[in-house]
Amino acid sequence: MSAEETFSAAYLAENKGPSILGSTIAVSIASTLFAGARLFVRGKILRQLHLDDYLIIISVLAGWVSLAMAITAVANGNGRHFDTLSLQQKQDVILWTIVGFPPGIISFGVPKLAVVALLTRIMNPSRWHTIFLWALTGLCNVALMGCTVILFAQCQPSRSQWNFSVPGVCWDRWILVHYAIFAGAFSAFVDLYLAIYPALVLAKLKLNVKKKIALTVALGIGSVSTVVAIYKCTRLPALASPDFSYDTSDLIIWTIVEGSTIIIASCIPILQPLVDVLFGKRALGSSSDPRYKYQHYGTDRSGPRNLKSDIDMPSVHRSGHHMHGKPAQNEEGASEYELTRGPASKSSQESILERNRLPSDGAIVRTDVFTVKVSQAKPGESDRGMGF
Repeated sequence: MSAEETFSAAYLAENKGPSILGSTIAVSIASTLFAGARLFVRGKILRQLHLDDYLIIISVLAGWVSLAMAITAVANGNGRHFDTLSLQQKQDVILWTIVGFPPGIISFGVPKLAVVALLTRIMNPSRWHTIFLWALTGLCNVALMGCTVILFAQCQPSRSQWNFSVPGVCWDRWILVHYAIFAGAFSAFVDLYLAIYPALVLAKLKLNVKKKIALTVALGIGSVSTVVAIYKCTRLPALASPDFSYDTSDLIIWTIVEGSTIIIASCIPILQPLVDVLFGKRALGSSSDPRYKYQHYGTDRSGPRNLKSDIDMPSVHRSGHHMHGKPAQNEEGASEYELTRGPASKSSQESILERNRLPSDGAIVRTDVFTVKVSQAKPGESDRGMGF
């Protein structure tokens, strides 16, 4: 008996394939554009790539591999009801859907490491908090990759999952579902923590209110991926569904959407220099004011820490040399921080200039996240403003 005689026309017509393709291709293109803009800022404007940029490149590539697997799965019948497919289509759908999950997991797991790389560089957390942040995101990635291990280990041999001619013994499918829900919830928690952490730190700083809100939104926009991760957890029971090709459609969509969302969120804080160029605040490759420049400050925890917080922003601590922040107004009338370079020994200062090329007195410095103005402090002058 043919499928047309067994199922109604409406049942046969149900197909989520177009939705899979439309949504996943759209978000993948969007995340790639944001990543491209990020690399343009770092490579062309700031002229320096960092660890987080390379991690984002890995994430984008993994996202496109996952998308390619999703497209192949759709071409073989994914999105349609499983019992309406031919034997070969059923096998191919299972194979390409399963193969697409590992790169999908990488696409939303690795950006968490990129966010930590950015936050630890610009916010200068304490040594133990830095270790905690890396350990938290590292453990999250290990937990997420555990889903891949269970996915391929739940049947012995593994190919028996997609090759029906191979006999095999499988675990209860709900083992994978329950573990995946745990890993997904852990991932959502990490995203939320990485979004709240900079907001709590910024709340303690005496920043201009508008700048504080802008920085909080830019650095905390990753909270959107928390919502996506939580919703995706509600789609995970589809892994145990007998209607595999139809019910896993939403899971494929939200796996790629989650990866694209966190990539976009991690790129937004980096794009300030590009916004300045687009709105004419700074000409690409030139500047009307030689004191106005872009420079990214690194971090070094060998200097004293006066702020009773886990973070120093936008101060820079160097061995034998540190900066203190106080509110200032730049030529554009925007509230900034005036970083005052305190006295240091000649040998130490020469080493700093050689390593970091600090700007001269009065320079307006725009980093990829915040704006500062540098001025020289007179020997013996007491530190004012914020106690960085």
